[in-house]
Amino acid sequence: MRISKNKLGLSMLNSGVDSIKDLAEASGVSINTISRCNNGGTVKLATLRKLATALNVDPSELLEEV
Repeated sequence: MRISKNKLGLSMLNSGVDSIKDLAEASGVSINTISRCNNGGTVKLATLRKLATALNVDPSELLEEV
């Protein structure tokens, strides 16, 4: 699975999360993992769920469309 960079950015904006560092602290996911996902890397389901929970969105809202 891949996270859409645009969708992640928009979700961060809507949730008031200002930086990847803030998202890492809120989600418990490392900065390196978030950066890798943001740059087109794949993401595990558990990581996707943590990010979505921290951003108060459904995990499917972060996924890249195929």
